[in-house]
Amino acid sequence: MSATELREYAEQLMKQAEEQSTKEFESTMNFLSDKLAHMGKTKKDAVVHLIKMMKSFEAEATLAELVGRPPGTLPKERYDLDSAGNPPEVGVTYHLPSGETWIRKSKAGATKKEFAAHAKTTTWMAMRT
Repeated sequence: MSATELREYAEQLMKQAEEQSTKEFESTMNFLSDKLAHMGKTKKDAVVHLIKMMKSFEAEATLAELVGRPPGTLPKERYDLDSAGNPPEVGVTYHLPSGETWIRKSKAGATKKEFAAHAKTTTWMAMRT
């Protein structure tokens, strides 16, 4: 056999192995799908469980890929939204029931954790002076 024939034969074997692997994967997924249905679970339940099993960076990359965004570009969830879903306003002074005050100095600035936590149970408007 010549080198070219060997190369072609090797490529053919690799392609066959890949096809076999794909068939085995699909067969396993079909089996699991049937098993889930038998257990009264949905495919969504299985996907959520798999995502929870992933490390956070893997889960983020997977979700970004699913929604068509490049990895690392999922929007960050804001932790400083009040119970109505509003952020604090810039230049406004806010008060906690303990008497502590805080002024939002810039739109990009960090929100004090105590204020963000209290805002979840009320509104920023109610915390204004």
